[in-house]
Amino acid sequence: MDEIDLKILKILKQNSRAKYVRIAESVGLTEGAVRRRIRALTATGIIKRFTVETAAEFEGIVLVETMPTTTKNITSTIEKIATRVFEVSGDYDVAALIQAFTMDELNRKIDEIRKLPGVQNTNTLIKLTD
Repeated sequence: MDEIDLKILKILKQNSRAKYVRIAESVGLTEGAVRRRIRALTATGIIKRFTVETAAEFEGIVLVETMPTTTKNITSTIEKIATRVFEVSGDYDVAALIQAFTMDELNRKIDEIRKLPGVQNTNTLIKLTD
């Protein structure tokens, strides 16, 4: 990965729907060269997915303590529920960012995580203001 790839990634992070022609103009390459670079970044796993980010009304972070042998499996299951998931060190093993459009949806997602086999304890932090 070089500086041009980093510029392409920065553009795509700001707007995952940016046109290849516009990206090419910004980084000084042809549209075809940008297309090949994005294909390579996707194939190597640097770009994991293209997504749409919305303004969720409710956000929370769920800190999850797991049984040591279940952390990997729990993390992969939580990735299907949460917006972002991180394995962390300290008292908790996993931190999950949850976004939802209603408080009921947020609570449902939190409850779904709490009920996973191997989850020993959770601590939820709910964002109150912007």
